[in-house]
Amino acid sequence: MNRNLFRALGVLLGLFAGTMGAMVSIQWRRAARPPQYSEQALDVPDATSQPAVDAPAPDPGDRRRLLELRQAVANEPNWTRTFSLTERSGRMVKSDELLGEPYVVCFFFSTCPGTCKRQSSEMRLLQSKFKDRPIKLVSISVDPEVDTPEVLTEYANAFNADKDRWLFLTGSLDDIIKVGTEMFFLPGVERRGHPDRFCLVDAKGDLVGSYLWVEPEQRELLSAHIEELLASP
Repeated sequence: MNRNLFRALGVLLGLFAGTMGAMVSIQWRRAARPPQYSEQALDVPDATSQPAVDAPAPDPGDRRRLLELRQAVANEPNWTRTFSLTERSGRMVKSDELLGEPYVVCFFFSTCPGTCKRQSSEMRLLQSKFKDRPIKLVSISVDPEVDTPEVLTEYANAFNADKDRWLFLTGSLDDIIKVGTEMFFLPGVERRGHPDRFCLVDAKGDLVGSYLWVEPEQRELLSAHIEELLASP
């Protein structure tokens, strides 16, 4: 591994820590933010005041960190940058086919006892919100042994998924793990395992945002960033 790859892994671990922290307790995370004090409120003389510690700059949608990750692995020869997976229709879909318009991608599995159904409901809301707009939705199964095209078709129909705009993909588990980890920088993509995140890809095929969809403000941010992409020339 070269220095850039180590740097990329470090940023990816930071993204993982942020995801897990939010999932453990969103309220705790909010309460843990350091309050802002003024010198007047603390009544500390200027001569003995400690230097202020700058808070981390806001990074809505992890856009800056994702750009750093993409740049860090740009020259890695074996890094996964494209995919070729089987859609519920049975046809092979390549990521290059999605170029030309933005898309939102998430990972799930049809027998998920946890958040997958709610996640798919949120994807359905995006489908409705951006109806007739040039954007696609992509759901990738992390349980390909069970999620055959036939199973995915039944699952998709339950959410009224538009076959032309909302794709359900499956394939080799090893390939899917590489796609999740290396294309979308998502920790925890494994057999029947995935983070609760929506990833936003622009029309050029670049990953430009990652959003913890269980947080309402993150869902609103995703919609705002989609609008930005759609408004771009």
